[in-house]
Amino acid sequence: MTETSKLCMGCMGEKTEEVCEHCGYSENTPYLPSYLAPGTVLNDRYIAGRLLSYNGEGATYIGYDKVTSTKVTIKEYMPDALCSRKKDAGSITVEPNKLPLYKTFMSEFVELNKALMKARSMTHIQTVLDIFPQNNTAYVVCEYINGIPLKTYLSNCSGELSWDKVKELFPPILTTLGLVHSAGIIHRGISPNTILVTDKNELKLIDFQISAGRTANTEIACELAPGYSAPELYSSDEWHGTWTDVYGICATLYRVLTGLTPTESIARLDDDSCPEPMAVNRNVPSHVSKVIMNGLKLSTSSRIQTITELVVKLFEQPRFNTAQTEAIKPAARPQPANRRVVAAQASAAAAKKKNQNNKIMVIIAIAVCAVIIIGFSVAIALLAANGPDNSSSGDPNFYSAPESTASVASSSEVSSSQTTTAESSYVPDVIYMVPNFEGNLISNINENERYSYLNMTVKYEFNNDVANGFVIEQSIEAGTEVEEGEEITITVSKGPRTVPLPDYTGKTSEQYVATLSQKNIKFETKEMVTDEVPEGYVVKCSKDIGASVDVEHSESVTVYYAKAPEVTSSEADSSAAGSSSADSQASSAAE
Repeated sequence: MTETSKLCMGCMGEKTEEVCEHCGYSENTPYLPSYLAPGTVLNDRYIAGRLLSYNGEGATYIGYDKVTSTKVTIKEYMPDALCSRKKDAGSITVEPNKLPLYKTFMSEFVELNKALMKARSMTHIQTVLDIFPQNNTAYVVCEYINGIPLKTYLSNCSGELSWDKVKELFPPILTTLGLVHSAGIIHRGISPNTILVTDKNELKLIDFQISAGRTANTEIACELAPGYSAPELYSSDEWHGTWTDVYGICATLYRVLTGLTPTESIARLDDDSCPEPMAVNRNVPSHVSKVIMNGLKLSTSSRIQTITELVVKLFEQPRFNTAQTEAIKPAARPQPANRRVVAAQASAAAAKKKNQNNKIMVIIAIAVCAVIIIGFSVAIALLAANGPDNSSSGDPNFYSAPESTASVASSSEVSSSQTTTAESSYVPDVIYMVPNFEGNLISNINENERYSYLNMTVKYEFNNDVANGFVIEQSIEAGTEVEEGEEITITVSKGPRTVPLPDYTGKTSEQYVATLSQKNIKFETKEMVTDEVPEGYVVKCSKDIGASVDVEHSESVTVYYAKAPEVTSSEADSSAAGSSSADSQASSAAE
């Protein structure tokens, strides 16, 4: 058992020197004052070490469980947009006017991790071990995983993997993700950074967050992964679901197989603006390439809907060639539960129709048999009356029955005529009336199960008169009667063609580019060496705040973020000399 006094707060390994010989962490390493000081004991059991990462939801620390003498990972709920912590203070202070929202998000944080704790038998997600309240917040203790991010793993493998290797690595984690979805949990942040490759060469999904932490334009800072985040995550009005994670896993597979990050969803004008994987890497099988692109559809209703459907399409033996795949439509959204009545009615009607057809065929068969029997009877009667015909071939059993043959042919024609008439008299069992979608939010339409009888395609265009996300027009007029599966195109506004550049004051580059993405503004980021603002914060943009940006024609804005100036050798010597002088003065004062 390792003595806690000998633990390195950087790696939780046993150390013998002030500077850890394993990770190089020093006890004098400075830490961010807003977060827990390394060495803080939680719940009289867990020791929190150095800060590993932080985001809009909270912070993650390396930790140590004194009871089991094992490394752990500790997650702290701490949305910095709603609360703060003073240096060396354990408890968190919440802004009074944001207390209700703080408690709401904390409740979601706890419930999410309780659900994950119940799923601890799922081996390909990070296991939740403990949950407890302290410091006016909540903490979650998770297993510590020995592994590296998939992104790093790919870098060590020349940037990409073969399809054969993918078939070995990914099925277990895809199966686990399907089970996670069955438990009602959506990840929303799947990318090469949230999948770890363990020392056993297995994949594990980590970093589950509350929905607000991965959705743009919410009350806390969101964490989006450009290229991997589905388009619905860039708007707080869009509905999320299993199809959101389908986008993330397909984008990850795209990166794994091609070595390239897919075009960012919010920057794509249509489904064709991102090249297919097989166009980038010819070794990617054709059907795999097609399936991945169907998982990257911008329209949530046109996209592959579930992980189960994705797995079947990815790994089943393809039954079509390249030319045929062009005509195959993407899978429609699974039928909702309230469609069972309609399906049952349709099934009953089909069975009734089949029974009617069977009765007709039986009657026809009886009639044919009767005609044949009558023909035989007539022939036998003639033979009995006249005796054998000497002009025949001489066979006393030979006879001809042309009339009966003609009768059989006639019966066949009747049967064919009746069958054709039965087929041509088909009437649809269920008729639907198209509603008026114009002026409604597309997220509400996608969420409403009543409209799932339509095969809906959504296209977006800029519009100065209609707000972002609202329907402009529909290809089939409201009130039109249609059958199930009717194709309809819904045109949705992407918002105004030009927008004012948002204020960047006091925002990090990550926060600001998320805001730009939500407003459809294309951007690029560049470092700018300066000490005017903290490192990582936006210094300026290529356009003034409030200036008009032409988003319709993809006008790009350059965002300059601060990088601290490098310390020169003379400055370092001067600093060291000052430090030495201060140490001498302190020593003299102590004497």
